Amino acid sequence: MKPCVVLQSDFGISTGLPASMTAVISKIDPEIRIYDLCHEVREYDIRQGGMIIQSTYPYWADGTIFVSVVDPGVGTSRRSCVAKLDNGSYIVTPDNGTLSYVIDHIVEVREIDETVNRLPGSGGHHTFHGRDVYAYTAGRLASGIIDYEGVGPKYDVKDIVIFPKPAAEIRDGMAYGEITSAHDHFGNVGISIPNEMIKEIGISTGDYARVEFIKEDKVVFDKVMMFHKSFGWVKPGELIMNECSNDYVEISVNQGNFCEIELPELLKAYDLSVYKVKISPVKAD
Repeated sequence: MKPCVVLQSDFGISTGLPASMTAVISKIDPEIRIYDLCHEVREYDIRQGGMIIQSTYPYWADGTIFVSVVDPGVGTSRRSCVAKLDNGSYIVTPDNGTLSYVIDHIVEVREIDETVNRLPGSGGHHTFHGRDVYAYTAGRLASGIIDYEGVGPKYDVKDIVIFPKPAAEIRDGMAYGEITSAHDHFGNVGISIPNEMIKEIGISTGDYARVEFIKEDKVVFDKVMMFHKSFGWVKPGELIMNECSNDYVEISVNQGNFCEIELPELLKAYDLSVYKVKISPVKAD
């Protein structure tokens, strides 16, 4: 069976752009199974796109071909590539930091040779490589028209563009990290601090914690909330720091949108890493 292709972008679902990517792949080979992972990645948020791939690819069949297009540098000299993972899957993407969160699982990377792997007639287009280069290359790879070597020249994995790993540390009995994600849909805020680190500073499930967000040395959020396994352990409308299924803590409102209620600026922030986080235990009375 041919590998399936899984698409991700920051294009949104109302633009028609994801459908154009699907159309290109289907035209190459109608037998290819095509799925949408997410087209609601925050606009230009390369980090979020990378984290979504990292947290979901293990649940897809080995050999799956992922196309991830969050590409604020489209049309510039940034490199286009296909990375091969240690489970035989591939990620077709601009080499712009998207691969940061799977870097330890990449066994090989190749630059896309656009003289071969580019939609015919698209040479004059410079703003939709998601369709013209990435979807086209993924379709050719999934169909067997090209093998992995046919993508283009190999280059050193060490040359892949990566972001620094999000900070997480314990100092003076408190956990420090940064915001890694802020979602429109539920408004949940992802934090770079692992669940286990929260327990290391003495906060057990059911305890309360003080959570502070700091931007440019100014505290923009400071509240106490329960730390528990999931949203349902507090009443609707209450804040909670829960043990997210990706092994890192998440701040949310049970049956509410944290960002809209508490800090709307997060939904428009280009770089969430400028928001630092401090979490400290709250002693019981």
